[in-house]
Amino acid sequence: MKRTLAAATLLLSFFCAAASAAPEPYGSKGIYPIYESGGQWLIFDKKPGPRQSALLSIPQRYLVIGSQGSGIFWIARDSSSYGGACKQSQPISLRTALLKGPRSLVGHPIIGIHVPQNFSLKGSRAVFHALSNGASDPGYQSLYPVLEAKTVEEIKQGIVPVDFSTAAFGQNSAYSGPKPQVQAVIDFAAKIPVKGLMNASVLVTESTVGNKTWRCLREADGGQLVGGCARMPRKLMAETDLLQFVSYDPGGNGHPFLFAYTKETPLWGNERWGFMLGPDGPRVFLMDAMDIRCREGF
Repeated sequence: MKRTLAAATLLLSFFCAAASAAPEPYGSKGIYPIYESGGQWLIFDKKPGPRQSALLSIPQRYLVIGSQGSGIFWIARDSSSYGGACKQSQPISLRTALLKGPRSLVGHPIIGIHVPQNFSLKGSRAVFHALSNGASDPGYQSLYPVLEAKTVEEIKQGIVPVDFSTAAFGQNSAYSGPKPQVQAVIDFAAKIPVKGLMNASVLVTESTVGNKTWRCLREADGGQLVGGCARMPRKLMAETDLLQFVSYDPGGNGHPFLFAYTKETPLWGNERWGFMLGPDGPRVFLMDAMDIRCREGF
């Protein structure tokens, strides 16, 4: 029991530290996206520095969360590899840590969290779910008016990208011009238990105002939105229907995390997303892409 509670507390401290504000520098909390390349599971050292060098060396250990579950992995070796990033439209070689561990327990890799050598999952109460898309469920249709009203509110608060005419609408309370047309769709929706909410779900929404669009990860409680927009900019243009979603609650007590990932590699690269969910709304702590085609060279 003590080991179980210690494991859950440790994971929560990692995630909460990472999600307390805007996403921090790559790997700063010992949290890394994991990609499969050439049959190997890899962490690319995209921000070299003393701390990263220490965390990505033998025999450091990682809790790896994937499409089917989680497991403890270790760094077997490091080398140089291409595929993680580009510079001036050309792929660059990065130091890369190769992970070994129980792949069959994890499925497709998503994220790795650095853990101490004595960390164990024995007796873990973690709850894991692969999430299916319920966006077409009629129960979510009632959220469209709420979503459109929330979009207008965010325009007026100046927290979303808009064109000039829309900005005038948002910034001037005496604005008398035409009200911008707001369109909002729900591309993904799934139920996830969150402590403090009666009927919690997560949504990926797409809003269009004028000639601007933006994508958000949002929380809802029944027919109401909770908190604000956790922005999901298209780092490599992936549409939402290319993303797979899983939830992971390390203590099984209603403090879940949501992960999104590309399972089948799109033409332009892979993506990894991590969100912390709570009664005040979602917060993003991981946004990353493996740019295998040097997008800026298209």
